[in-house]
Amino acid sequence: MMDKSRNCQVLVIDDMPEMEEMLRLFLAHERDDCVLYARGGLEGLEMAEQNPPQLIILDLMMPDLHGYEVFKRLKVMPKLSNVPVLLLTVLPPQMVYPEAQRLGISGYVCKPFEFDELLLARDTVLRGEKYYPLPKHKSTGPLDR
Repeated sequence: MMDKSRNCQVLVIDDMPEMEEMLRLFLAHERDDCVLYARGGLEGLEMAEQNPPQLIILDLMMPDLHGYEVFKRLKVMPKLSNVPVLLLTVLPPQMVYPEAQRLGISGYVCKPFEFDELLLARDTVLRGEKYYPLPKHKSTGPLDR
């Protein structure tokens, strides 16, 4: 069976330059991905429209345009409306999950992250499934849902 989740074009939209080389090298090495990088939401929207990727990895907290706004704009662009979007954020899962679910975002990974988790999230959303990790906490009472 051919693995269609290898050798993808991935657009990373993140204002932190230190993420660029790390993600580019890691995804190229582990999945033979071609990683394009945009330093901010506006540049990311422009790049995505000019050259639609197979996956968008999107930071939430950026100075020019919040990630949720970038996502909303991507979804109304005909060439990009079906491209899976994976959030990469410093926000805790309990803050990300409700809004990600409401907007229909494919998944999220919280920083700092393990590379294995990023690969799992990447592969999951490229299969058309959601990647919503459960918040890691000690209590499992009814109020924690």
